[in-house]
Amino acid sequence: MHSYTKGLLCSTAAAALLASVPAQANDMNEMRAELQNLLDRMETIEQTQSQQQVAETSAIRTNRTYLRKRAPQMMDHYRPYDVRDLYVMPETARANGVVGGDLPGSFKVPGSDTSVSISGWLTMGAVYDGGTSEGAFATMGHAGTIQIGENHPAGGSDNLTFESLSNGLAIGSSSETDMGTVSTNLVFVTDAAAPVLVDTLSIGLLRTAGMSMSIGNWTFGHQGFAYTSGSCYGEVVETGGAPCPIGAGPAIQYAGGGGGMDYRIQLVTPISTLDADGIDDVGGVNIAGSLPDLQARISRPIGPMNFSLGMQLRQFGYDNNQDTTITGASDVSIGWGFFPEISLPMGQDTLYAGLSYGSGARNNNINHSLWTGGRGDQATVDPNTGNINNTITVSLHTYYTHWWNDTMRSSIHLSGANSNMNDLSTAAEGFPGTGTNAPMTKWRTVSGNVVWSVAPRVTMGVGAVYNSALFRGDNTNSNDSNDAANEALEGHYRVTVSY
Repeated sequence: MHSYTKGLLCSTAAAALLASVPAQANDMNEMRAELQNLLDRMETIEQTQSQQQVAETSAIRTNRTYLRKRAPQMMDHYRPYDVRDLYVMPETARANGVVGGDLPGSFKVPGSDTSVSISGWLTMGAVYDGGTSEGAFATMGHAGTIQIGENHPAGGSDNLTFESLSNGLAIGSSSETDMGTVSTNLVFVTDAAAPVLVDTLSIGLLRTAGMSMSIGNWTFGHQGFAYTSGSCYGEVVETGGAPCPIGAGPAIQYAGGGGGMDYRIQLVTPISTLDADGIDDVGGVNIAGSLPDLQARISRPIGPMNFSLGMQLRQFGYDNNQDTTITGASDVSIGWGFFPEISLPMGQDTLYAGLSYGSGARNNNINHSLWTGGRGDQATVDPNTGNINNTITVSLHTYYTHWWNDTMRSSIHLSGANSNMNDLSTAAEGFPGTGTNAPMTKWRTVSGNVVWSVAPRVTMGVGAVYNSALFRGDNTNSNDSNDAANEALEGHYRVTVSY
């Protein structure tokens, strides 16, 4: 209660006293006592209200604060970068009118209503290679680094390497308009790319992992593909990440929901990647489809389980580039795939399983895309007929994450795939016995780790990874039924600091 209110009450009381002059003196004394008592009570009420207001203001400020997670999940090379797992956002924050920006860890640009957030992470790791995995400095983490052949020129057995890979910087913005929320997402990531002089100069390449803008339900720009939900990227210690289906590139997306179901529909830039040797045999070149690739994903809960289904449909092919001096051919094909996933929360633990099936599909899984080296990943060309033969690839991915306490957890991953490309696709000519550029027909990966949070922004982990890859025509064998698989066992240590 303000002082002018008390003054008004005092003036009113004084006027009442003047109007009652004929009253007895003792009555005047009683009125003065009652007036003083009233003023004392008003003062007490005013003090109480001030204290309550300070307490409420303090509580609101506390609720509006974005808190960093005690145990944020380790970021890796292949995880979709539009998913940030570094902050806890109170459910009431936006309704209370967030102090600062509208994004986790953000601030308002002075003189505007645009929120900007800056975050990122730095990593350092140690890797021990106990097999034919890699010989050169690691490229793009550790997915797909098994080399072909027992005596491959890259070598790589029993090596210890210190690495600083997958360091990232993420910048986001958000503002409200009549068209809905307008936001941007820009992510920079550094990767080592096998520099020749590792001992004197180890330069990390800077790439843009994501650069997209959203207007309401629409998203434009370089973004993760809808074929994968991101749920398959369980926490790993190895920099390369889990060998899940992966894809990112220029796309247009519309996302919405209704009736308990969420959906994403994307138009993705088309691309064609056929077996290089087969195309050379017919004198052709890759051509992208005349229509954009179509990808979509639907998601909905089924009881305690979260279910989602990714789909893709594409057109691709090759021709002789209208070169009349080359006797060539041309052909087009339709590729498709689907990727159902289930995730079952078990208290704080999580059980996940996903199965990708594709015929001429793209982005089936990380390991197959890298290990094939362009040999039959999506399709092959029959040099006798010039026809495109779609590659059928089936990959299974599952993991279980268990929390030992609020800062320590472990994950066990099992992944594998079988790929059936045309039998005419074998090792490249000139490399008998070593199988260089031979297509990969099978792979298996098993990994386990222990991860703990030393401090709210510091996460460490140790883990082991077993890889097995079978290449057609490898190790002097002539077909995939007799080939001996290449195996590798890696030990990893990693520390990550987020900001």
